[in-house]
Amino acid sequence: MSLILQIVFLLGDLVFLGLIFLLIKRDRLSVRFGMLWLIFGGVWLIFAAVPWLLKVLRGVFRFQVVSNMVFTMLLAFVLLVLLTLSVAASLAARRLRQLAQSNALLEERVRRLEQQLKTGCGPDSDA
Repeated sequence: MSLILQIVFLLGDLVFLGLIFLLIKRDRLSVRFGMLWLIFGGVWLIFAAVPWLLKVLRGVFRFQVVSNMVFTMLLAFVLLVLLTLSVAASLAARRLRQLAQSNALLEERVRRLEQQLKTGCGPDSDA
Protein backbone atom coordinates (compact mmCIF):
# COMPACT_ATOMS: atom_id res chain seq x y z
CA MET A 1 0.00 0.00 0.00
CA SER A 2 1.38 3.38 -0.92
CA LEU A 3 2.10 5.94 1.77
CA ILE A 4 -0.48 8.38 0.36
CA LEU A 5 -3.20 5.73 0.40
CA GLN A 6 -2.23 4.75 3.94
CA ILE A 7 -2.48 8.39 5.06
CA VAL A 8 -5.88 8.74 3.36
CA PHE A 9 -7.12 5.61 5.16
CA LEU A 10 -5.77 6.85 8.50
CA LEU A 11 -7.36 10.29 8.11
CA GLY A 12 -10.64 8.80 6.91
CA ASP A 13 -10.78 6.45 9.87
CA LEU A 14 -9.94 9.23 12.32
CA VAL A 15 -12.77 11.32 10.84
CA PHE A 16 -15.08 8.29 11.16
CA LEU A 17 -14.10 7.77 14.82
CA GLY A 18 -14.54 11.48 15.51
CA LEU A 19 -18.02 11.36 14.02
CA ILE A 20 -18.93 8.39 16.22
CA PHE A 21 -17.68 10.22 19.33
CA LEU A 22 -19.64 13.32 18.31
CA LEU A 23 -22.85 11.31 17.77
CA ILE A 24 -22.47 9.66 21.16
CA LYS A 25 -21.72 12.99 22.85
CA ARG A 26 -24.80 14.63 21.31
CA ASP A 27 -26.91 11.59 22.29
CA ARG A 28 -27.72 10.80 18.66
CA LEU A 29 -26.18 7.34 19.04
CA SER A 30 -26.50 5.20 22.13
CA VAL A 31 -23.31 4.18 23.86
CA ARG A 32 -24.34 0.54 23.41
CA PHE A 33 -24.34 0.81 19.62
CA GLY A 34 -21.54 3.35 19.62
CA MET A 35 -19.20 0.83 21.22
CA LEU A 36 -19.72 -1.54 18.29
CA TRP A 37 -18.87 1.23 15.82
CA LEU A 38 -15.87 2.34 17.89
CA ILE A 39 -14.50 -1.21 17.94
CA PHE A 40 -14.98 -1.42 14.18
CA GLY A 41 -13.24 1.93 13.68
CA GLY A 42 -10.42 0.91 16.01
CA VAL A 43 -9.79 -2.31 14.12
CA TRP A 44 -9.67 -0.45 10.82
CA LEU A 45 -7.40 2.18 12.36
CA ILE A 46 -4.97 -0.61 13.28
CA PHE A 47 -5.18 -2.03 9.76
CA ALA A 48 -4.58 1.43 8.26
CA ALA A 49 -1.60 2.05 10.55
CA VAL A 50 -0.10 -1.44 10.13
CA PRO A 51 -1.07 -2.62 6.61
CA TRP A 52 1.24 -5.67 6.66
CA LEU A 53 -1.07 -7.09 9.35
CA LEU A 54 -3.70 -7.61 6.65
CA LYS A 55 -1.22 -9.71 4.66
CA VAL A 56 -0.46 -11.80 7.73
CA LEU A 57 -4.17 -12.37 8.39
CA ARG A 58 -4.68 -13.21 4.71
CA GLY A 59 -2.16 -16.01 5.09
CA VAL A 60 -3.65 -17.23 8.37
CA PHE A 61 -7.18 -17.39 6.98
CA ARG A 62 -5.92 -18.63 3.57
CA PHE A 63 -7.48 -15.95 1.40
CA GLN A 64 -6.02 -15.56 -2.08
CA VAL A 65 -6.24 -11.76 -2.12
CA VAL A 66 -6.28 -9.21 0.73
CA SER A 67 -9.27 -7.44 -0.79
CA ASN A 68 -11.33 -10.65 -0.55
CA MET A 69 -10.52 -10.88 3.14
CA VAL A 70 -11.39 -7.21 3.72
CA PHE A 71 -14.70 -7.68 1.88
CA THR A 72 -15.48 -10.77 3.99
CA MET A 73 -14.64 -8.89 7.18
CA LEU A 74 -16.90 -6.01 6.16
CA LEU A 75 -19.72 -8.41 5.35
CA ALA A 76 -19.30 -10.09 8.75
CA PHE A 77 -19.42 -6.69 10.45
CA VAL A 78 -22.59 -5.72 8.58
CA LEU A 79 -24.20 -9.00 9.64
CA LEU A 80 -23.14 -8.33 13.23
CA VAL A 81 -24.71 -4.87 13.12
CA LEU A 82 -27.91 -6.31 11.63
CA LEU A 83 -28.08 -8.96 14.34
CA THR A 84 -27.52 -6.36 17.06
CA LEU A 85 -30.23 -4.11 15.63
CA SER A 86 -32.62 -7.05 15.30
CA VAL A 87 -32.10 -7.94 18.95
CA ALA A 88 -32.64 -4.30 19.96
CA ALA A 89 -35.82 -4.07 17.86
CA SER A 90 -37.15 -7.31 19.35
CA LEU A 91 -36.50 -6.09 22.89
CA ALA A 92 -38.12 -2.74 22.12
CA ALA A 93 -41.19 -4.49 20.64
CA ARG A 94 -41.51 -6.68 23.74
CA ARG A 95 -41.20 -3.68 26.06
CA LEU A 96 -43.71 -1.73 24.00
CA ARG A 97 -46.20 -4.62 24.14
CA GLN A 98 -45.77 -4.89 27.94
CA LEU A 99 -46.19 -1.14 28.30
CA ALA A 100 -49.36 -1.17 26.17
CA GLN A 101 -50.82 -4.04 28.22
CA SER A 102 -49.95 -2.34 31.48
CA ASN A 103 -51.46 0.92 30.23
CA ALA A 104 -54.67 -0.86 29.21
CA LEU A 105 -54.97 -2.46 32.67
CA LEU A 106 -54.45 0.92 34.34
CA GLU A 107 -57.05 2.57 32.08
CA GLU A 108 -59.55 -0.14 32.95
CA ARG A 109 -58.85 0.33 36.65
CA VAL A 110 -59.33 4.10 36.36
CA ARG A 111 -62.62 3.59 34.47
CA ARG A 112 -63.89 1.29 37.22
CA LEU A 113 -62.89 3.73 39.96
CA GLU A 114 -64.53 6.63 38.10
CA GLN A 115 -67.69 4.56 37.69
CA GLN A 116 -67.69 3.74 41.40
CA LEU A 117 -67.33 7.42 42.25
CA LYS A 118 -70.22 8.38 39.92
CA THR A 119 -72.58 5.77 41.35
CA GLY A 120 -71.50 6.46 44.91
CA CYS A 121 -70.91 2.82 45.73
CA GLY A 122 -67.20 2.96 46.19
CA PRO A 123 -65.26 0.72 48.48
CA ASP A 124 -65.64 3.18 51.40
CA SER A 125 -69.39 3.73 51.02
CA ASP A 126 -71.89 2.15 53.46
CA ALA A 127 -74.29 0.99 50.72
